[in-house]
Amino acid sequence: MPEPSNPKFRLSLKLKLSLLITLLIVLSVLLVGDFLLDEATTSLRREMTKRGLTIANNLAASGKNALVTHDELTLNLLVRDALKDEDVAYVIFTDDDGKVVAHADLNFVGKQLERPKGLQPLANALMVQGYDDGKGGEIFDFAVPLEFSKVRLGALYLGFSDRGIRRTIQRARMQTLWISGAMILGGVAGAIGLAIVLTKPIFKLAQGTKSIAAGKFDISLPVSSRDEIGDLTESFNDMAKSLHEKEKIKRAFSSYVARQVVDEIYKNLDELVVTGERREVTVIFCDMRGFTTLAERLPPEEVVTALNEFYNEMIDATVKEDGYINKFLGDAVMAIFGAPKHYDDHCLRAVKTAVSMQTRVAELSVKRVMAGKEPIAIGIGVSVGEVVAGTVGAEGQMEYTVIGDRVNLAARLEANAKAGQILASKATYDQVADQVKARCLGPISVKGKEEEVTVFEILGLAV
Repeated sequence: MPEPSNPKFRLSLKLKLSLLITLLIVLSVLLVGDFLLDEATTSLRREMTKRGLTIANNLAASGKNALVTHDELTLNLLVRDALKDEDVAYVIFTDDDGKVVAHADLNFVGKQLERPKGLQPLANALMVQGYDDGKGGEIFDFAVPLEFSKVRLGALYLGFSDRGIRRTIQRARMQTLWISGAMILGGVAGAIGLAIVLTKPIFKLAQGTKSIAAGKFDISLPVSSRDEIGDLTESFNDMAKSLHEKEKIKRAFSSYVARQVVDEIYKNLDELVVTGERREVTVIFCDMRGFTTLAERLPPEEVVTALNEFYNEMIDATVKEDGYINKFLGDAVMAIFGAPKHYDDHCLRAVKTAVSMQTRVAELSVKRVMAGKEPIAIGIGVSVGEVVAGTVGAEGQMEYTVIGDRVNLAARLEANAKAGQILASKATYDQVADQVKARCLGPISVKGKEEEVTVFEILGLAV
């Protein structure tokens, strides 16, 4: 019969838990302190980037008009005002040839801009890059192409220094060290007392970890025991799994540029299919008539105002019928009904939207004329039919859209529509014949179609 172990070498559970709690407190404080500092740094950098983007976009919007009118005084005032922010390292406006138009140092005006080494040249979209400032810090460079009506005017370069972040983090680091030291001392002193009642809080902690699934922990720990610590480990793994699933959803969402698509996917994960699938939809193409001539006659500011007024009305009319604005094509709009969210009456919704669009534009045109501005008018094409609906693009940049002959037909009908007209295909009219007033225009030739297409003009909704 084996002899019992020598009791003087036996460590009590309280002592074991006390030592364990002390160790956990020390490690937790150190890890949490380091984690919070990292999170604070990441958060500050993110906020700085957001602030930089906001300033860059505001400067670009203001500077674009000044570049169009060659208003160098306004550009220099924009540069001077922006540099009042202590985090702004530089603001530079260049023309399309890369020559400096506005700079804090007037000696650089008129010269070719030399960018810091390692920065990629500006393409056709806003770029955010970073480089070493040579003083132990980093400069975030925001490069914004300045375009008007798809014509390149020049560029804006905004430099943001991280010195403010470094000062803030240094203060936070010192505070964290003092707090961590105090917490460790307090934890060691209270470890023995806490060990007595530790088993009960462990169970509660295991349940509580499920409610803190807001961090980023993509790990799974082995369950090495079948006691309270094992329960805690299993709970932690559940939390990690939940967080991992959320991260996958967020990554999927970040690939979509259309907010409506993302919202629908998030609300209807079990209903929507965003990979390619065949489905019946109704497509609207709406185009502002005479926009090119209008843009030639009006100042750029008034052209932008007219477009914004037009877009606002088109978006509002579409959203009210649960449609999806798929594309803005200069002075034209493409809207989809029946995808990504399916509705049995998508065709009627689209026709109602088209009628509303014409009504809204007519009212808007009257207001513009009363204000002494140029009137505007639109032509609309509506087509229903089977398309392929889903995502196209690359992994880092995707777009939800519809592709097919019915889409092309809607575009061709819009091209044939006169100002104030709504042209619909026969298939479209057949689905809404009882709900609309229309007249048949007979077969017409449309570009891209060998055979003529029977077209109906929608005159309004039936009373």
